Amino acid sequence: MTQLRPKAALALVVLLSGIGFWLGEAGGPPWGALPIAIGIVGSMAVALTLEGRRAMKVSAGAAMIAAYALAFFCGLASFGHAFNECVERGEEVRILLNEYHRSYSEYPETLNQLRSPAPCARMSRPTLLTYERTTNGYALSFHDWLVDHTASEDRSFLADK
Repeated sequence: MTQLRPKAALALVVLLSGIGFWLGEAGGPPWGALPIAIGIVGSMAVALTLEGRRAMKVSAGAAMIAAYALAFFCGLASFGHAFNECVERGEEVRILLNEYHRSYSEYPETLNQLRSPAPCARMSRPTLLTYERTTNGYALSFHDWLVDHTASEDRSFLADK
């Protein structure tokens, strides 16, 4: 049983760090209740999994909170990179969609049908850019927790709060 505890603690550390990164890539505000609650509860679970004195458990819990926070903020950085890429390259997608429409007389079902990979890629989640083919054209959008950017076949990206 004593040999399983360090392995269980390590597994929880990896799992919690992955969850932190994944939550960061969601792009929500860093002070959101869910990421903070998962970080605190998960760090306490890691600390309680370890054997030893209370001081060691407290140190392990504090270290896990730091590791979780680092993973979460790395996820936020990944989201920020994807968001900025959407701002910079979103119009390129509109150009590719118009070229596709000129060639095939219709818009594609998905962005994967374009000859270029869609920008706004995140590491653990799909692209931040959403595309929907409509009856008369298409709708493109991306957003963070504060601003929505939307575009269509006849309108460039506009930011809305």
